[in-house]
Amino acid sequence: MALHPTEVDIIFVGGGTSASVAAGRLASANPALEILLVEQGPNNYQDRSVLTPSLFPTQIIPGSGHAIFWKGEESEAVNGREQTVVTGGILGGGSSINLMIYARPASSDFDDWNTPGWSSEDLIPFLQKARLPYLITFVVAYSPFYPTVAKEYLDACITGGIPQIDDLMDLRTGHACGRLAQYIDPLTGYRQDAAHQYIHTQSNNKGLHVLTETLVTRVLFEGTKAVGIEVVRNQGQDPDTNQSDRRIFARKLVVMSAGALGSSTILQRSGIGEASQLSDLSIQIVGDLPGVGKNYEDHPLCLWAYHVSENVETYDPLMEQQPEVMERYQAEFERGKGIFTSNSAGSGSKLRPTSNELKAMGSDFNERWKNYYEVAPDKAVVIQVCVNGFVGPRSPAPEKSRFMMIGNIATYPLSKGQIHITGTDPYLPPKFRTGLLEEQADVEIQKWAYKKARECARRMRSYRGEYAPLHPKFPKDSAAACIRLDGPPPLVEEDLIYTPEDDAAIEVFIRQMSQSTYHSCGTLPMKPEAQGGCVDPRLNVHGTTNLKVADLSILPSNVGSPTYSIALMIGEKAAVLIAEDLGLKLP
Repeated sequence: MALHPTEVDIIFVGGGTSASVAAGRLASANPALEILLVEQGPNNYQDRSVLTPSLFPTQIIPGSGHAIFWKGEESEAVNGREQTVVTGGILGGGSSINLMIYARPASSDFDDWNTPGWSSEDLIPFLQKARLPYLITFVVAYSPFYPTVAKEYLDACITGGIPQIDDLMDLRTGHACGRLAQYIDPLTGYRQDAAHQYIHTQSNNKGLHVLTETLVTRVLFEGTKAVGIEVVRNQGQDPDTNQSDRRIFARKLVVMSAGALGSSTILQRSGIGEASQLSDLSIQIVGDLPGVGKNYEDHPLCLWAYHVSENVETYDPLMEQQPEVMERYQAEFERGKGIFTSNSAGSGSKLRPTSNELKAMGSDFNERWKNYYEVAPDKAVVIQVCVNGFVGPRSPAPEKSRFMMIGNIATYPLSKGQIHITGTDPYLPPKFRTGLLEEQADVEIQKWAYKKARECARRMRSYRGEYAPLHPKFPKDSAAACIRLDGPPPLVEEDLIYTPEDDAAIEVFIRQMSQSTYHSCGTLPMKPEAQGGCVDPRLNVHGTTNLKVADLSILPSNVGSPTYSIALMIGEKAAVLIAEDLGLKLP
């Protein structure tokens, strides 16, 4: 830590996606500006486990050293389980550990925010800025490896009446299928993360500093003016590290960019939040903002596993580390080819229910449909992703078997949660309620999506039946019971019929196996203070000066897509706002 300055112009609290973008933009245009990114995890520079797309599952498991695991409270909505939400704990944040899917939401999502400067017309140029090669070195492309099951999934969707389009992420379409592009370089096969694209390209910039494996305990204030931060070395990275705190000062600005869970809890430790809760913890109040940590949103996920033909090349040998194929995979990857260059998700769909399907989805969801989806045809109810293999712990899966999974991501759940610190110690676990499936309408969405996924699977040539341990426990003799096939499936014309007992079994299993998609957002919403908001349209924290927020916590409401592209967009927008406020240059 002694190698880093004790005073800079701008401090970014967090070294994740949005911070990397904003800091990188500002630093490249203003080399004399001193900028510091403080990241609690390690540096990701040239880390092969980060750069190799197929290794993404290894980044989000305990022991990787690259992720933070936020444990939620037990909830009856998910059968009494504790939900764990994973966020990036490495330079580049989520962009270093995520699934790398190139996804954009509905344009109406931005207009829903009703915030000056943040309409779809305002923001689409920032979405494009992180994609176009002449503006930045990001590459958005299809993976060099296109799985068989991804092709068959699209064929099955088309057979089922779902149209295929060239760009599933066109911001206008709410019901279609298509190939999924990825943030993977088609020449090298490497992951395209924010730190490698915006920060590591400036290794000769003496004004850009990165401090890793360091926790920010709190923001320092003079009155309500942010003047710096207090930090300690991260004991989670090195248990024997010295825990003496150190102060680093900011001449111009402190920018919170530690993610929806990190930024809100750091602000609470700093004295910004609901005053009564902070006073109970003997924290001096800087700003009474009751909205801090509330309005937590995510995307519920259900993953359903299916057997596929033994002749299909899937992720499974890689997940099992089968020695007879690993050497070949590695050799192919050195040429930018093969399964190592794949994120396992080659195709997907955006889905909205038909009028007949709506009738079966119950009054809870139908009310939501009429009030929200019906008037916005660009909004998908579910994003479905076809996964080439059994991605997850291998213990429940038979060895040397072949699988695919279909993931159902609910785009705009009604359920919301909240997070609050339990003390000033940064290592103390917070009180975290994820809110997952607390609203019945969210359960109805997943029940419908399960049936849609299953009908697609049954029409795929490689399908060999459901992997029963990861499907609902249907009543004996149910027509919807799981099957196992020895060869290609017969031609399917009719959909399965589900009884009320079958539907009950589906709901039980959904509550048992639903999980977070790790798309945390909304805990410091960009709204007026009277509406529970925490930041203004220029990202300033209400009631403070020299303090901004630039990460997914600012979202006033959820977006209908994975959130990586939104984090990039926020970084681009933040760079412009900061440059305007400080009179800096920016191309």
